[in-house]
Amino acid sequence: MAGHILESDEKDHRSVLASIDKEGRRKNLIVAIVPGFWRRCRVAVALVLIAFYMAAPLIHVGGMPMVRIDIPNRHYIFMGHIFWPQDFFYFLLLFLTGIIATVALVSLLGRVFCGWICPHNVFLEIIYRPIERFFEGPAHRHRLRNQRRELTTSERARRVGKWIAYALVSGALANTATALFVGTDAFLYGLIIDPISHPAAATFFAFAFVIIHGNFVWFREQTCTIICPYGRLQSALLDSESLIVGYDPRRGEPRGKATVATNGDCIDCNLCVDVCPTGIDIRNGTQMECIQCSACIDACDSVMRKLERPINLISYTSENALQGLRHRFLRPRTLLYGFVLLLLVSLTSVAIAQRPLFQLSRMRDAPPLSSITTSDGQTLVTMVVNVAIINKTPHDALASYTLPDNSQAEVVSFGPQLALPANARSLHTFRILVPAEALRDRGYETTIRLEIPNWGRPLLIPVRLPQRRPASESPI
Repeated sequence: MAGHILESDEKDHRSVLASIDKEGRRKNLIVAIVPGFWRRCRVAVALVLIAFYMAAPLIHVGGMPMVRIDIPNRHYIFMGHIFWPQDFFYFLLLFLTGIIATVALVSLLGRVFCGWICPHNVFLEIIYRPIERFFEGPAHRHRLRNQRRELTTSERARRVGKWIAYALVSGALANTATALFVGTDAFLYGLIIDPISHPAAATFFAFAFVIIHGNFVWFREQTCTIICPYGRLQSALLDSESLIVGYDPRRGEPRGKATVATNGDCIDCNLCVDVCPTGIDIRNGTQMECIQCSACIDACDSVMRKLERPINLISYTSENALQGLRHRFLRPRTLLYGFVLLLLVSLTSVAIAQRPLFQLSRMRDAPPLSSITTSDGQTLVTMVVNVAIINKTPHDALASYTLPDNSQAEVVSFGPQLALPANARSLHTFRILVPAEALRDRGYETTIRLEIPNWGRPLLIPVRLPQRRPASESPI
């Protein structure tokens, strides 16, 4: 296949980025849209993903948003479960699971995420690109119009309409992004930002709009070819058995007119290049810029059908299959990834299912011990204990506190019960009083037990008063 790679010239789409000319200046890609089987499949997948994104802030599960990234309150809500910074262990498990899932997915299906699931390509190819085609017409007319530079009044009006449509779509996407972070309360009628009552939300919306609009209207394919590290990671994980979008040179070469019997099936129409969102020529072999979106497959198949030749000159295949070797879908590498992924998914599921909904953290105690003398002459040593309790449920709760039955100590707080507000972190202070004679030998240890109704596991606060002389005395 290396013998069919083009040398560096004006049609070299392998060693020169299609969006940059040889002087380093940006070239805008005008990408054609060709309907086909894979295009219809991608649209179906994209519509599901877009619907999920747009509906996520509006759907509630268990009284909470389905998805919410609440940075000011330092927690994350997903499918009715609230996760706090103290739940970092579960985030670590999910992160490891995601890494192994990525490796397993790439080893089996190549860069399917980039072409089919990545939000950048979903929005660009399914929303922004069709808007461009609707207002500007087919790609070849759009290119000719750009070369002509002078526009008619009708063409200027259509271009203004295109920019208005771009702004409306970018505003809708920025609206949803804002709602994912700040909630829907910042919107009037669920659609319009209320900047006076919610200045932070309005600022975030403006920032999101600029980023989204600039990315999809101007930067476009450069996000994949220049910025995105995920695509480079996936490219490094490919092997000779991984699924790729590939051109069959044994069947297609030599390229040329269909009327010449000695030529291959490729008629060198360059339609596969015209439809590529990153501008590469798939006939040059596997390239890092290929996101496996399958647009070139539909384009080539449409030409092959017109010529009444077999389709799949460009197809989902593997490096081994292109060399005439047998393609193995399951192999030791993929089986190992699958086993590790199954193990991590099981471990993560069990850990999240058993995640405590009330979490206690010990705060710094008041450092000095003190003593008081009661009216009957008994000396009591006192210690202040501070704790933080996170209620991860959507309901307020009350906790009662007690000491063991045989304890010589006494515990007091600001009330007979502790108020634990829903989805919030609350601070509580306890004062432990222990007879001085109980500390003479090795100090004194006890445990404060917090009981929460309808919650089977009590929260335990171990307390240890060291053996030491009280710092001060005061009559009661």
